[in-house]
Amino acid sequence: MLNRLLKCMRWVFVAGFFAVFLPETGFSQENWPGFRGGNLAGVGQGVDLTQGDQSVRFKVALPGKGWSSPVVWGDKIFVTTSVVDREGPESRKGLYIQDLQGKVQAGKRSWEVLCLDFVTGKQLWRTSVFDGEARGTIHIKNSYASETPCCDEKVVVAMFGNRGICALDHDGKVIWKQEIGARKTEMGWGPAASPVLHEGVIYQTMDNDEESHLWALDSATGKTKWKTQRKEKSNWATPFVWEHSKGTEIITPGKGKVRGYSLEGEQLWELGGMSSIAIPTPSAGKFGDNELVFVSSGYIMDIKKPVFALRPGSRGDITPGLLGGLGDQIAWKQGMGGSYHPSPVLLGDKLHVLLDRGTLSCFEGASGKPVWEKKSLGKGGMGFTASPVAAGDRLLCASEEGELFEVMLNDTPELVRRIKLDEMLMATPALVKRSVLVRGEKHLFRLGGQDK
Repeated sequence: MLNRLLKCMRWVFVAGFFAVFLPETGFSQENWPGFRGGNLAGVGQGVDLTQGDQSVRFKVALPGKGWSSPVVWGDKIFVTTSVVDREGPESRKGLYIQDLQGKVQAGKRSWEVLCLDFVTGKQLWRTSVFDGEARGTIHIKNSYASETPCCDEKVVVAMFGNRGICALDHDGKVIWKQEIGARKTEMGWGPAASPVLHEGVIYQTMDNDEESHLWALDSATGKTKWKTQRKEKSNWATPFVWEHSKGTEIITPGKGKVRGYSLEGEQLWELGGMSSIAIPTPSAGKFGDNELVFVSSGYIMDIKKPVFALRPGSRGDITPGLLGGLGDQIAWKQGMGGSYHPSPVLLGDKLHVLLDRGTLSCFEGASGKPVWEKKSLGKGGMGFTASPVAAGDRLLCASEEGELFEVMLNDTPELVRRIKLDEMLMATPALVKRSVLVRGEKHLFRLGGQDK
């Protein structure tokens, strides 16, 4: 009886907690409009997975290959893929040192956008936007459709790295498209940064070894609004739009520096001290009157794996001094807290970091004080490229080994269950309508929520 009472009390607390801390956009509930959903936060409502493997509402085959995540608007799921006329190299799990040099994958292919019914998974339409042979090299774990699309009530925007960018309406008609030439990237790994759509403007980071820039396009017409050159080389981070009391800025993690830009493309500030590859997308939150954005990196071959908490209103170079002083604009720093691929998730007042090898850390958002560090998800829980998402009071983590981990967030993380989907998972899940959408190497799964 006491246990039941405590559970009821906890759920009352959780309901109130998320009423305070979930973004008031509606995106986390009814729509999931881009990489990591509304506000790029990776936060949504709880999903009932108590049926374990029987929680799967549909499993539908996807043509071709792509590691982009699904996005949702209303009752439509949008997915991108690249379809080729021959077998490509077999996907390989984990971290390794062989086959590091990227290669062109041969064959005639098409770059496509698919639309599926949210409830049944039935294909509603399939539009080929570009076709021909691949123009650029990619890493064996990359794909020619790795960039997650973004959408609003009018358009679906799809970026295909070395091929082109386009916008379609919700019925699958191409509104506009632009060809993009192949660009040299470090070790030939290819591009992967996703576009971000904010108030009718697309923001796309184009970091490569030839000429890097931040690109702003009108989502209705595809016309360039501005391009700002960046002193950067190849990187694979999705930009983050931070709305705070002092304005709105675009934050771009980079191999050299993290930078903040105005909506007109003017560089406002820069921060050095990241690891040599900086992939995670930032998160932002408010703690009383204090607003913070969290930027991080954790390349496994680097001795620097920092997490920084930054205050709004920065100008100029805010890199910490050689003697360790953080300055006024840096609220705190954790020197070894960052992850390589997965983006951290801010849930309430705690920042959760999933490391590639299957351990979780948690830090107080306001102070950076560790709550717990590098707690294992359990035996076999290794190989995480996808970012975790917060479903209610739990984290959902998709592993390359093909399992979805459900983790309760208490004083220490508690593994609730592991659901085997039996195919490689590298795309970040989407949370909408109390369901979780998980893209595998060959299928799209919907778990929890409304049955067919």
